[in-house]
Amino acid sequence: MLRRLIPSLLLLVASAVFVAWRNPSLWKNRIPGSWKDSIKEWHATPLLLKSLKLPPGFVITRFAKTESPRMLAFSPGGTLLVTSEAGGTVTALPDLQHSGRASGEVTVLKDLNGPHGIAFHNGHLYIAEVKRLVRYDWDEAHLGAANPVVIARLPESGEHMTRTILFAHGKLYVSAGASCNVCTESDPRRAAVSEMNEDGSDAHVFASGLRNAVGLTFNERTDTIWATDNGRDWLGDDLPPDEIDDLGPSGGDFGWPYCYGDRAPDASFGGTQERCRNTVPPRVELQAHSAPLGLVFYTGQMFPFEYHGDLFVAFHGSWNRSVPTGYKVIRVKMNDHGEPERVEDFITGWLPPGETRTGKWMGRPVGLAVGSDGSLYISDDGSGSVYRVTWEL
Repeated sequence: MLRRLIPSLLLLVASAVFVAWRNPSLWKNRIPGSWKDSIKEWHATPLLLKSLKLPPGFVITRFAKTESPRMLAFSPGGTLLVTSEAGGTVTALPDLQHSGRASGEVTVLKDLNGPHGIAFHNGHLYIAEVKRLVRYDWDEAHLGAANPVVIARLPESGEHMTRTILFAHGKLYVSAGASCNVCTESDPRRAAVSEMNEDGSDAHVFASGLRNAVGLTFNERTDTIWATDNGRDWLGDDLPPDEIDDLGPSGGDFGWPYCYGDRAPDASFGGTQERCRNTVPPRVELQAHSAPLGLVFYTGQMFPFEYHGDLFVAFHGSWNRSVPTGYKVIRVKMNDHGEPERVEDFITGWLPPGETRTGKWMGRPVGLAVGSDGSLYISDDGSGSVYRVTWEL
């Protein structure tokens, strides 16, 4: 009997491997990094910290070690929470001694479907899973979440499964990436940022044409939402540029899949000058395939005055490029009106010197948050770390 079953079992396994190989979107987002990255050996944290380079006066330490950390948010009482898309968890990282290092881990939620976006609002914890947005009652004393209420259904999973959330102007904003590399979407909520009330009612598309806006943040000086956007693949090493977009007071069409960058037509997908003329151009164009994810405006007081109001952006790092790029945190210098002036590296070293050809990364930055004391927190789902950056000159 067993001998007769073996050929069928082998055929089943071979078919599964073939399907996975032809459809990487089914599995590549379930692990940290791309398929090549998943087999690389993660380096020890002391070695990694030693390799990271910051401007003089800044110090980076490991705040916590935790599974595949993604987006960060501080609770009303000042405890840092982190989502783990790969682990299906939401974890609290209390610093009870105020030592700059987490005292331990508290599992707030588990067995979730790709939790990514996280936000607190009016005593509630909001978590965006792949297919739904859930509101919980938040218990600060016990770092617990209870009484889940599904306030919105989100698009089905696809090539881009992360869902990011942000509260601004009394509204809740939700980003959902495209289901593909480049295509015409049947669900208008994809490749878009939607706006809704805090209870999920009156949901509608706010900004469209954003292929994969993984990061959302609020710019106090412009009173608008800003987003990162990851451009499409397979147009070469340097096209299209990744973007930082100002969604403005009323959103708009940011071009994808027909346009990219400063209203440039994607001729390979039928883009035309006429079609792109009325789309919204990015505020900042970035090196293609950098994979900008989390972003945050610096609202603290710890860093030197020239950093106040500046934008920090986490580059997760490339996979679709012959020479790897990204794997760092950049600073976008802003003027007094909240407009970008220049882009410069802030933290480098996750891709060590000499590894730009092999792509042997040591970490992959994802989420950013500013603590109440003005320190900057960074998640790294490649090394499983949350870092804390302080000014100590």
